[in-house]
Amino acid sequence: MDMMQQRKKRVRRGNKPFYMILLVMGLYVVWIFVSQQMKLHELTEQETAYKKRVEVLKQEVARREEEVKNGNTPEFVEKVAREQLKMVKPNEIIYVDMHKAKYSQ
Repeated sequence: MDMMQQRKKRVRRGNKPFYMILLVMGLYVVWIFVSQQMKLHELTEQETAYKKRVEVLKQEVARREEEVKNGNTPEFVEKVAREQLKMVKPNEIIYVDMHKAKYSQ
């Protein structure tokens, strides 16, 4: 019986490196899985942000296309002349609020 116990101990001791390698490989697989999940989460958030940006840009394109359609109307020409070119009508006086101009910069 003593021989049988020695053999069992030898078998158990002999498997120790195998179990250590198995443990290390298991930990490595878990680490890979967790890092992939984190990367997937990050990319999903990035995709959502890009989709929102695409929607904003589509709205901007639609607005610009509408401006191009209405580009020859007198109202549009007057709007551009007043807002972008800072033009005024004859006998028109423009007042500038210095307090507002100071804090808008």
